Amino acid sequence: MKVSSATLVSSGLLVASTTLAAPTVNEPRSTPVHVPITKRGPLVARSGNDLLTWAYDQKSILQSKYNLPSTSKSRRAGSASLTNVQYDSSWVAPLTGGTPSQTYQVVLDTGSADLWISSQYYSPSGSSSFQNQSTPFDIQYGSGEVAGYQATDTFSLAGTTVQNLHFAVANRVSSGLTSASMEGIMGMGFQKLASSGEPPLWVAANIDTFSFYLERASLTSSDSTQQGGTFTLGGTNSSLYQGDISYNPLIEQLYWMVRLGAAGTKNSNVNLNGLTRAAIDTGTTLIGGPDSVIQELYSQIPNSRSQGNGYYSFPCRSSVGATLTFGNKQYTIPDQDFIAGTLDRSGSECLGAFFGLGSSIQTDLQWIVGDAFLKNVYSVFTTNSNQGAAVGFASLASGLNSGTNSQTVSTSTTSGGSGSSSPANKHKASLIAVAGAVALPALAMFFA
Repeated sequence: MKVSSATLVSSGLLVASTTLAAPTVNEPRSTPVHVPITKRGPLVARSGNDLLTWAYDQKSILQSKYNLPSTSKSRRAGSASLTNVQYDSSWVAPLTGGTPSQTYQVVLDTGSADLWISSQYYSPSGSSSFQNQSTPFDIQYGSGEVAGYQATDTFSLAGTTVQNLHFAVANRVSSGLTSASMEGIMGMGFQKLASSGEPPLWVAANIDTFSFYLERASLTSSDSTQQGGTFTLGGTNSSLYQGDISYNPLIEQLYWMVRLGAAGTKNSNVNLNGLTRAAIDTGTTLIGGPDSVIQELYSQIPNSRSQGNGYYSFPCRSSVGATLTFGNKQYTIPDQDFIAGTLDRSGSECLGAFFGLGSSIQTDLQWIVGDAFLKNVYSVFTTNSNQGAAVGFASLASGLNSGTNSQTVSTSTTSGGSGSSSPANKHKASLIAVAGAVALPALAMFFA
């Protein structure tokens, strides 16, 4: 799906469209640009009660973000984190904005559609292209909040520049939502999801495909700067995956939501009971699902036990072999990514990366699949007219994150899943040979 700014304005989808200049796109680059990727920040692993507090906050964030019923017994104001990798890390990318341009490190979040930058880092007086719309802006993130005012300015992401792009200057941000390494969030969801009602950059720029390789952190390294992966706007990077891209059609164009075919461990799949609506979210650390399904999954892991609020622990030395199936592809999540952290100093009891969301058949979605899974695949988000709106997964190229263990399974073994699997070669031209396909550095941030 390619949407022009003129179409958006004339259809009345923009808030206060009579006062806003339509976003305009500069000429995109005709060849891909690949930029080295960096991870920054101290590598600090959470453990014990600190880990549980962080995990509970992550659940509150997701329940608020996706309008799910809250099941938390308590919330701690100002303690929420928007980071998206275990141990409080974020993959961020450089976004340039303003005139003259400045660079901001923002999380690329497929689970939201608004762009906001903290006023601690963005100075309206420093940009001649800034226009204040004088409209309040407020987003709740679980126990945290971002508030400020709406504006427009010129922004560039991965070689694509959009003038008069709508964004928010956040002058009130709960502690933990930003740091010196993460200065805002760039929503990569659909316009209907934006609290502002405005098109996100990829829609305003008529981009129909973007893709991610999220590199796993080295938790043993003392180096505060590490490579973090690659974000490509306008296509895919064939050097980062192998084999076919297996595409899964979207259920609706609100979230990047697809059908989950099956979930389980190396022992067996669990019964999904028709609860299969899964949002693919690069801005989320862990994997949330229906309470009953998550409970059954942990029942297959010897000596696992509840830690409350939908979370479970298990012996760290367990060989879990957790799996998720999309379409006819089953993907195994390495045990190191099934571990959200350790709960004791001896490192013998671990917190699981799968947790109960409290979702049910009545909720719009039942699963939120974050980076514990996405680190292990090459992920493609597309509205390409040839492919159709879909999320695609491919095995990582040899040597990346130790490779990906995936296998084709019979659709009869899945639980209500639906998907489409298309050969990479068939869509290679339409996905890669897109004007302005640019690979962007994504910084993986770590902070306590």
